Amino acid sequence: MNKIETLTLPNGLTIYLYEDKRKHTTIFQLITLFGGATKDFIIDNKETHFQDGIAHILEHFIVECNSYGNFLNILGQKEMNANAITSQNYTRYFFEAVENVEFGIQTLLDCIYSPIFTNENLEKLKEPIYQEIRGKENNRFFHETIEVSKNIFHKINFHSTGGTIEEVKNTTIEDIKLCFESFYQPNNQLIIVAGNFKKDKILKIIEEKTKNLNIPKHKIETININEPKEVKKKYGKITFPTPTSYLEVTYKVPISHLTNIEKLKLDFYIHYFFDMNLGVTSPLYKKLVKEKIITTGINRSNRKMSDYLLISIGAYTSKKTFLKEEIIKAMKNIIMDKEIFELDKKNTILDIILREENLSSVVGPLIGNIVDFNYPYPDTVEDIQKLNFEEYKNMIFSLDFSNYTITTIDNPKDSN
Repeated sequence: MNKIETLTLPNGLTIYLYEDKRKHTTIFQLITLFGGATKDFIIDNKETHFQDGIAHILEHFIVECNSYGNFLNILGQKEMNANAITSQNYTRYFFEAVENVEFGIQTLLDCIYSPIFTNENLEKLKEPIYQEIRGKENNRFFHETIEVSKNIFHKINFHSTGGTIEEVKNTTIEDIKLCFESFYQPNNQLIIVAGNFKKDKILKIIEEKTKNLNIPKHKIETININEPKEVKKKYGKITFPTPTSYLEVTYKVPISHLTNIEKLKLDFYIHYFFDMNLGVTSPLYKKLVKEKIITTGINRSNRKMSDYLLISIGAYTSKKTFLKEEIIKAMKNIIMDKEIFELDKKNTILDIILREENLSSVVGPLIGNIVDFNYPYPDTVEDIQKLNFEEYKNMIFSLDFSNYTITTIDNPKDSN
């Protein structure tokens, strides 16, 4: 695995370089540490709570309303694959190219740092965002995820990266400008360049484009939210057209006792845990299928929010009470299987070996490692080989699965 070179410019911008001369392409990513869930701050000594969706609106604003034009269109004309995405914890702007890499970097940085803040521009881009939100509202799991968030948290007030139509309508140009000035500073950003590139040229471009930015600065402090470990509500229900009812149990698991490296290991271990306890060879799955409680697989997912890991387990079923009881029982009687653990480790090692064949498969996990775990390296085969069954058992058994909320999706006609 090629080594990562890390540089920090005088303005605080951190650059990660992953050179691989075997590749024909280069990926450039600029990441701002401001996303859908980063909402609560003290700015210039004033407590400020942004609404859902504002980071996503700002992403659209920067792409479409700057001094140089829509960078997606500009780079697309050069046959570059460009995009921008807002996630829970950050916003990223990126392109992949075979040629014109230096042009792409210049263009992307010019556009990011030159938004034109007018009410006319803001109103112009709201309608496409409304359409994007309406598209998500046709998905039953979009509503289910929001219901889970409302029921699981007392003080964390984040439900959706994109926000609602009402929240978008209420966004002002002053809100957008404040977010840009507060968070689009180089010391709150990082750049990843991966592939076949000319290091000296791209570093010179980045330094020149970011050294004299005329962006007003604000005093920023993060508000630490003291979120209780108990869930806010034990049960939640939404009504939505569905062929069969859906039931999900979401566990609110504290992970503040783990170090960043332990949390990174847990990211792998939790998938091994899913395979042992919820996979197609697990006793739970076999029982649910045999007794015709489910006819499809068991859905499982995990996501980190503040000091908590949210673990969701669900399935379509006509026997919701039985499914609920069996999931809760299984989580109280956790299975530990060394043979499955070793097989999952081998699969992970194979996945990491195959990652090197695709730059995007290296860059994606690297971003997660940097942002989520403060670990500025890609995962390696050697990292996975060091994972061991005893550590896995100790870490899983250190988790508290006693707090959970149960959510159902029912047809309107069956909701009673």
